[in-house]
Order: sequence, then structure tokens, then C-alpha cells
Amino acid sequence: MSWSKPIIIDSLKAPKALHRGWWLFFFIVLILISSIALALMWTDNNYFLQWQFWLSIVLISTVIEGIAISIRLYLYGLAQEEYELWLHEQKNIEQNWQNWAMQSLVVLDSFYVLPNELKLKDLLTNNPDATSKINKSIAFEEKFDLIESIESLFVSMRDVLSQLPIKEPINVIVYSSPESYGLIENKFNDVCGSVKIAQPYTVSHHVMNHSDIDKLNEWIDSSQSAIHLIIINNTSSSGTAFLCAFLLMDKAYYQDLAIDIAKSEILRPMITSDMPLGVQQMAEIQPAIHQIKQLWFSNLDNKKQVDVTKQLAEWEISPEQMYQLESIVGNQTEFSFWLSLALTCETVIQTKQNNLIAAINQNQWLLSVVTAVNGE
Repeated sequence: MSWSKPIIIDSLKAPKALHRGWWLFFFIVLILISSIALALMWTDNNYFLQWQFWLSIVLISTVIEGIAISIRLYLYGLAQEEYELWLHEQKNIEQNWQNWAMQSLVVLDSFYVLPNELKLKDLLTNNPDATSKINKSIAFEEKFDLIESIESLFVSMRDVLSQLPIKEPINVIVYSSPESYGLIENKFNDVCGSVKIAQPYTVSHHVMNHSDIDKLNEWIDSSQSAIHLIIINNTSSSGTAFLCAFLLMDKAYYQDLAIDIAKSEILRPMITSDMPLGVQQMAEIQPAIHQIKQLWFSNLDNKKQVDVTKQLAEWEISPEQMYQLESIVGNQTEFSFWLSLALTCETVIQTKQNNLIAAINQNQWLLSVVTAVNGE
């Protein structure tokens, strides 16, 4: 489980409240014992008729009862204080766990290119023309120019980049599938120079064999906050071919910069081998999942799609729309999660509704909620 819940041992129980019946019984017993003791010690045989005798019994019993009750109340107060401190600590642990699970990445902008030229608005508006584009070739045509698409990427993000503080560095990371690696690296720096990024930036290239969604968690948890421009290069693939990108940062850093340009949020994703338990934990501590309107399936067969839908229904989560990525862009690979994320980000921008992505990668379930900014 990626969301290992803290184990809280119920070592303390609430102290038992005072039982009036037992204390009344105790007081009666004290009176009897005091009466017998005083009767044995009383010098006058007519003690039964003397008011001093009865007053002594009442005073002795009352004093002993008062001392006993005082001690009991003191011990009860200590136990209650200890119990309340334990409850407070328990709530803090639960709250910290929930806060950790609710951390997110703020998406400032996103971009994608598909070989079938499908645009998300066609899908969301049920445009009949979109039918002719679905299930077309999943490969880019020979005339496809990767560098030109990279330039288009930067042009599309130019407005957002211009609103970022000029001194804030940008960490540009290019992840390429094994088939696509090398097609972009040589000319990428020239592209960055030609588009004239105002902020200082660094560029790194990596080969990624699968989606590695845990990168999202790494960026959320990183102690060194940064603006990331993540480019996913899957333009040559055995499955779905695509190019997509995300300009993002962790939410705390975004709030520190005091800017207002975010378009969506990616909540901490769930990575688990136990899908029912994963959905349960998300339902318990990620309230946004209860308001999802669109559900995206990536790299899932029909049976697994049904399993996810049933599990969500058990928590009364019923999305209005469900999209199979395969029906839009053809054959899927584990790398396709990033494409579904790009489409989901655009869906959130257009609909202002929460979306959920369900996928499988390296025999692990991937569940990711994308929301409008501030949960709109």
C-alpha cells in the first residue's frame, strides 16, 4: 500500500463514571460498621438513646465517605485527562495521515498531441465527427515533426510561463519510451533556446519503460520545491503514440508564490495491489473522490473495469461518464497513463468537475483523482 495507515493501538479506555448506587451502598455499610464499632467502645450502656452517639456515627461515616469520594474523583480526573490526551494524539495521527493523503500537485498547464488528431471537446460534446477519428491508426504519420510539436508545446504554455516569477527556476524533465528515446534529445536544447524561456531552467532526459506513476508522489513529497515541466515522449510506440506535457508544482510551493494561474490539481495517487482496500482508503480520506463525474480507464480489460465500477458503487460513488482510452486512441500500454492524465486535466478545465483515472502498471493498481482548483 502506498497509503500505509498508522496503526493506533486502543490501549486506553474511557474511565468509568461514578456509580451513585455503589457509593450509597458504601455509605450505608460505613454507617453499620461505625455503629458497631462505636457501640463496642461507648462507655454508657444507653448509647442507643444518646444523640451524641448518632451524631458521631454520621460524622465518622461522612468524613470517611468524603475522603473516599475525593480520592476517587482525583483518580478519575487523572484518568480522564490521560484519556483525553490520548484521544487528542489519536486525532492528530489521523489528521496528519489525512493531510498527507490530501497533498497534491497543482497543474498550471497541460498539453497533448495525438496521431488521430482527436480533440477532447469532440468527445465531451458527442460530436459525430469524432467517431471517424476513434480507432484510427495509433502511429504518427511520416510527416509528423516532433520538434515542431515541441515548439507548439512551448507556444501553448507561453502565457502561463510569462506569469511565473522570472527568477523561479524550471526543471524540464523529458521522459521517453525506449522506442522514442533519442528522437528528441539532440534538438531539444535548440528548441528551448528558440522559444526564449525567461526563467532559468535545466533539462534532463530519461528513458521510462512504464508509467512510473510514483514520480507524482516524489514530486509531491520532495523537500526541494520546484516548478516542473514534465514532457512525456511516446511518439514512437508499440501501442498508443502520443506526446504530452504538464507544467506543475506542489501545492504548498504554489501557495508560497502567491499566484493564481492553476488550472487543476492532481491529488496524491493511490498505488496498490489491493484495489478494494485502495478505494476504501481513498473514500475515507480523499473527499474529492465522492464527487467524481468522469471515470477514465487506461490499460484495463473489461473485467477489471467492471471490478473498479463495482467497488466504487459500494462507496456510493457513481460517475456520470466513463471513458475507455482504448476506444479513443487504440491499443494501450502501461505508458498510456500519462495520456489519460493529460486528457483528464483538460476535462477538468472544461467541465470544472472531478475526474478519476484507473489503470494498471507493473501489476499495481493506479488510482488518481484530478480536481478543479480549490475543489471547484
